Amino acid sequence: MSLRIGCYICHCGINIAYKVRVEEVAAFAGKLDDVVVSRDYKFMCSDPGQEMIEKDIKEFGLNRVVVASCSPRLHEKTFQAACKRAGLNPYMFQMASVREQVSWVTTDEDEATQKAKTLMAGAINRVKHHHSLESRKVEVHPDVLVVGGGIAGMQAALDIGNSGHQTFLVEKSTTIGGHMLQFDKTFPTLDCAACIGTPKMVEVAQNDHIKLFSYSEVIEVSGYIGNYSVKILKKPRYIDAKLCTGCGECATVCPVSSPSEWDESLGEKNAIYRAFPQAVPITYCIDKKDRAPCVGACPAHVNVQGYIQLIKKGEYTKACQLIMEKIPLPGVLGRVCPHPCELECRRQELDEPVAIRDLKRFAADQVDMTTLAIPDIEDKDAKVAIIGSGPAGLTVAYDLRLKGYQVTIFESSEKTGGMLRLGIPDYRLPAEILDNEIGYIQRMGVDIQTKIRFGTDVTLESLKTSGFSSLFLGIGAHDAMSLGIDGEDQTGVIDAIQFLREINLGGQICPGNEVV
Repeated sequence: MSLRIGCYICHCGINIAYKVRVEEVAAFAGKLDDVVVSRDYKFMCSDPGQEMIEKDIKEFGLNRVVVASCSPRLHEKTFQAACKRAGLNPYMFQMASVREQVSWVTTDEDEATQKAKTLMAGAINRVKHHHSLESRKVEVHPDVLVVGGGIAGMQAALDIGNSGHQTFLVEKSTTIGGHMLQFDKTFPTLDCAACIGTPKMVEVAQNDHIKLFSYSEVIEVSGYIGNYSVKILKKPRYIDAKLCTGCGECATVCPVSSPSEWDESLGEKNAIYRAFPQAVPITYCIDKKDRAPCVGACPAHVNVQGYIQLIKKGEYTKACQLIMEKIPLPGVLGRVCPHPCELECRRQELDEPVAIRDLKRFAADQVDMTTLAIPDIEDKDAKVAIIGSGPAGLTVAYDLRLKGYQVTIFESSEKTGGMLRLGIPDYRLPAEILDNEIGYIQRMGVDIQTKIRFGTDVTLESLKTSGFSSLFLGIGAHDAMSLGIDGEDQTGVIDAIQFLREINLGGQICPGNEVV
């Protein structure tokens, strides 16, 4: 369908005509493409002005209408109604403001007239791309979302909630209150900011029509007016809000501190914190910016930064217990661990990595394993057999015993420890360190039987008969790899594993006066 546009410019009395040469603008518009009729009139918003538009729509078959007059906020609906009465879809109308944007703000008549022509041309080009729209009624969801829990957001939520509407208040911080609560006094009355804000915070928390999402952010909004769907990201506090009473005992013993964002870094906060004493909600929060790369590199995922902070505070027993949440042998690993954690330590970007393994050894050496408290264990009836008392067997026994299982370790050698004892020289790992940590596992209730070989002394069937419901095989890798060369099986050629085994079992064999 071809475009047929009608253009009209209003004198608005003398409001427009005293600066804009309206007849000239009408003549200009009449020469533009697709314009069928172009007129000027004293008051386009008057009944005669509207009747002019209606008559032209019917007489000239107009399918687009442009009016240059005052602000669309005043009379856009008026002219759309005129179009509708004449049978033209009201959304095929475009309005140009040549009063507020031209005549009232332009002193030069020539400049004003040229600007009015430009706005008229722009409106004509725009109306060419309009489409017919239809109005319809839809159901509106009455709930309201308020984003931001500052003084404005709280007051808005309270006003809406008190009117009976369900309100959802989203605040990205751990507490509502906003920046106002960070001030001491408020302008101009110098009233106490907290005295104004905290009662509203409490009122928000107690209002039955307000659902508070603290420490949360809006990440997606879809839908349309009256029927929006909103996706909210609720960040974890790492604290059970149902159990937290806000007593603050956790913060008292927390060994880690950092600058407080709430206090603009003028003060310190603990790793577990509450922004300020009157915070709402009162629940504490732990900020976890990232998983430390040293923890990710550790095969056991030991809480490295945690026990280092405890060592810093002189809490050696707690540091050792934190290590033992993941591994039962802190003193052993403090000596022989290959420490992949140090390869990932971010400190080396500055100078060199933190000596994580040595700190683990230091913490373990400050603790007497023979007197270290045994954790509370709820015993179960189920029995588990473990073959081998090496690091795998000891770790499995330790973890299962913590869960309450009845654990028995069967070791074929006369001494426990597996390759920890038989494959590492004592200058690297003293026997008493290993004995003390194995002794702690035994004090937990793990039974260790030596000189018992699986397959001969005990079998799978005999273990089942004895009531063991599960079996773990941790037999280790005690055989050395051969080089595959001639002469390696001759007398006097001995592999390192065999040599260390004989020495660590008490043998004092001298291989010879000359050693290669």
